[in-house]
Parts: sequence; structure tokens; C-alpha cells
Amino acid sequence: MASELMTGAVGWEHAAWDGQFYPDDLPPEWRLTYYANEFPLVLLPLDIWRAGVREQFCGWHEDVSEQFRFVLDVTGIALEDKAVMQQLRCCQSALGDRLAGAVCWSRPSGGAYKQLRTHLGDGRFLAMAVRVPGLVSGVQVAEDGATLCALVPDGAGHDLKWLRSVLESLAVRAKGATSPMLFFAGWPSQIKLMREAVILWQLLNGLQR
Repeated sequence: MASELMTGAVGWEHAAWDGQFYPDDLPPEWRLTYYANEFPLVLLPLDIWRAGVREQFCGWHEDVSEQFRFVLDVTGIALEDKAVMQQLRCCQSALGDRLAGAVCWSRPSGGAYKQLRTHLGDGRFLAMAVRVPGLVSGVQVAEDGATLCALVPDGAGHDLKWLRSVLESLAVRAKGATSPMLFFAGWPSQIKLMREAVILWQLLNGLQR
């Protein structure tokens, strides 16, 4: 089993986190820094990064530590849309070394993959959807070599037993991967589950030593 699990939410701007995860008196512009102090990465949905501007991206870069990483969701990206591709280049340039890579929860054509791979460059991953036998229904997985990303769907009823089943399946798949990334969807994402996933992964790792 990999030694570390990195968890993150889909976005960090969740109104329902106010007063629960974010302190009531926390200025909105400090939310990313506050979030990044607890979690090591975040998944940026296509509609979020597509609507951003360079100054905003540069601000995000400055608001997080050197270790924090952004991941772009490129599922459904229209490669023929020049404005979107220009926005992708802008986002990459502004986020710089804070951008780990991109993930696509579906499998595009070979030509589309090559085009995205070219845009991202060799220093960033481009994880593509794969099927993992036995994995809990609804959980999505994407890989790029030693990089493994997984997306937990939104929905109530995710308890520790359910989470353990997900992590055990990912552990088998993640052998040889470096720091698998587990993202939690939902508006808002479930902070409690994100924290529990890290603890449970560590416990499972210890049990298998």
C-alpha cells in the first residue's frame, strides 16, 4: 500500500462550510489559505477554471504553500474551442509549480489525449479514466503512470465501512503509485469524510505491514 493518501475537495468555495469549517469571521479572500492549511490539494472543476482570470490564478498561487497542489478537471473540455485552450494555457502559466496536472473522468479519443498531453507538458500528469473491478459503484478512478486519482461521489450514507471498502480497492490498484489522490465531490464536500479517509488509510497501511 502507498505510504500516504492525499485528500481534497472539489473546489473550496462552499457556502455551507461557513461557520462549520470556515470560522464565521474569516474573510472570504482567506478561505483558500485556510483550506490549504489542512488539505494538500484541490480539484478545480472545468467551469471554475474556465471562468477565471490570470490575476485570480496568480492570487491562488500566492495563497498556498509550496507543497499545495491544484488539479484541473478537464472532463468534457472542447479542444476545438480556442478560448478554452487559451484559458488552459493561462491557468497553467499562472499556477506554475502549484499545478500538479489534470484529470479526465472519461476517456477521450487518442487525438484529444495527445493534444491535452502536449498542452500540459511532461512535468504534469494527465490522468485518464480506468475501470477498477470490485470498486464501490459511483467512485471514479483515473491514472497516468504512477499517478492515481479517485473521485468520491456526492451523497449521504457514506460511513466508515463504506469508506474502508473504497480504500481497500484503491490500495490494491495503487501499488507502486506515489501518494494517491482522493477527491470528494459535493456542494459542499464532506470535511469529516475527508479527514476520516486519511486516518483510515494510515490504519489500513499499518495493519498490512
